[in-house]
Amino acid sequence: MTAFREVAEAEASGDIAAVYEEIRRTYAVPYVSSLFRHLAVYPGLLSWAWRALGPALVSGGLQQLAWRRVDTSGLPALPPLTRWTLAGLGVDAAGLGAIRTVCRSFARVSPVNLVVAACLARLLGQDRAGGEPPAALLEPAALPEPLPRMPGMAPAEAMTPETQAVLATFETELAGEAFVPGLYRILARWPDFLAHLAATLGPLLRDPAVLAACEGIADRITAVAPSVLAALEEPSAPAPLTAEEAAAVLSAIRTYRGTSPQMVGFGTLILNALPAGGVNAPGAPSSPSRRRR
Repeated sequence: MTAFREVAEAEASGDIAAVYEEIRRTYAVPYVSSLFRHLAVYPGLLSWAWRALGPALVSGGLQQLAWRRVDTSGLPALPPLTRWTLAGLGVDAAGLGAIRTVCRSFARVSPVNLVVAACLARLLGQDRAGGEPPAALLEPAALPEPLPRMPGMAPAEAMTPETQAVLATFETELAGEAFVPGLYRILARWPDFLAHLAATLGPLLRDPAVLAACEGIADRITAVAPSVLAALEEPSAPAPLTAEEAAAVLSAIRTYRGTSPQMVGFGTLILNALPAGGVNAPGAPSSPSRRRR
């Protein structure tokens, strides 16, 4: 497999940089997820996607629909961690706060990405018959307070071979390219903590029952895509993609459908395993299962 292709935030300019800024604002997180960084590789696609779906994000309505549909109750809990255990894994008080922010960020972003990806798949001609009828109203909603800036991804050149091997246990495939979800690439800053996750969370990544539960999380969230699209205008022009590129984008979207519910669920499981600061469900403050942070 080739390396994952993206337009990094630091490398973005022009229209891509402008859309990235809107994504950070409407997602209320200080970063742009890999879904959009990958779309930006295709000339004109990110701007086309933003023109099509941006109004639903600017209104806050899409996010609220996504967050209200999150239900991770079917996933098994991870063993709880004490502060002493974390200290033995190289996580001090500052590190604990940073890890909480990382998990909350992915739990906030991933449900929204699932809906965005489902809408894009429909706009690109796939899965138009699936999902619920457009009954849920896409109503404007206030955006939550932005989450604090979280640590960047651990540089590969700074990792030991042992940490690189541990990180590889979380690897998946995105449109034929090797890809490790950003959650784990950030948590690699704490190598012993990442190794602990590989031992406790790693088996869940390959457990058929857990993967089926994650698929159920995705089904419940993406079912609102018809409601979102019904409230928006049809794009005035087709996506700027060749048939081959469209197939590659749809393949990437299918991968995100697999990894995003895992980020929702597993990010929440990690957060709930941490001492004094877990939550019952991921998402935004206005999620029914978690109104306040």
